[in-house]
Amino acid sequence: MRIIQNLEGVSSPLDQELLEELFEGFKVREENFGKKVYFYSPGFKHYQVEDFYVATGPKFVDVSITGKNCELMCDHCASKILWHMIPATTPEELKRVGEELKAKGIEGILISGGSNKDGVVELYPFFEAIAYLKKELGLITTCHVGLVDRELAKGLKKAGVDAVLMDVIGDDRTIAEVYKLPHKSVKDYEESLALLKEYNHKIVPHVIIGLHYGKILGEYRAIDMISKFDPDGLVLVVVMPYYGKAKFQLLPPPTPEECAKVFLHARLKLPKTPVVIGCARPAGPERIKMDLYALYAGVNGITFPAEGILTHAKEIGLEPVVSPNCCSTVILPIN
Repeated sequence: MRIIQNLEGVSSPLDQELLEELFEGFKVREENFGKKVYFYSPGFKHYQVEDFYVATGPKFVDVSITGKNCELMCDHCASKILWHMIPATTPEELKRVGEELKAKGIEGILISGGSNKDGVVELYPFFEAIAYLKKELGLITTCHVGLVDRELAKGLKKAGVDAVLMDVIGDDRTIAEVYKLPHKSVKDYEESLALLKEYNHKIVPHVIIGLHYGKILGEYRAIDMISKFDPDGLVLVVVMPYYGKAKFQLLPPPTPEECAKVFLHARLKLPKTPVVIGCARPAGPERIKMDLYALYAGVNGITFPAEGILTHAKEIGLEPVVSPNCCSTVILPIN
């Protein structure tokens, strides 16, 4: 495979030594998954660059059971991630929203919301409504949760959700300082993963690169911990400082090179698990470098790929598949 020397639009030269290192991940992906690579454009926003767009209307959307509200107001997000979601703050409203979406041709729904002071997304009253979306309306139904207890794991299983998504943090300082959960620890995230596996959920953990104020701190530990639970997929995202509180907004995110090393670690640690780059990562010219490195590190998919990435995937022998779904559906037979 030809490793590029540069690509139009890249803000600074690519690290050729790093590219050679990343190629190990490329070979691992090819050995275990072949040449297909997925490019996602979920329907919560319109996204188009010269070589990538989805011609159909949205097929997969996000819903928040708390609207724009979050009790934690973590430093990195300050609830802004919820602002693009469709609000459905009661079980009855969730059913109604599901019916309206189904009538519009929507095929899948991701249900999430803000966390309470214990880091839990309080989905408990919504189990029956979630079951209605899945079993009566036939929607692909996933839930992005916080920490998990037995009641939540059991209730979501009974509701029949297709997958459970969960941010996993690998450092106690980050949990205390960024997530405002000093009474929680990495062990709580590990126990949540264990409960989800105990109830035989399909799990797609997420790791936020640069979560500790733009620094790489617990990401490698989080990936190592996740690998012990045989996840169905892994989503890697990158902190977006402009979403966060004031002290976060001016901080530089991790460099594409720092992110690339995390991508490679995930690929090698989980050689037979789909690893995808999620929608959350900084925009701008550095995004092109980040996505290029991700391709060479052997990821299975990229959401909202930067300009030229899909074209380059073809040039290096990959077979791009464009999908209007959430990247977490890489684990489901719909891509």
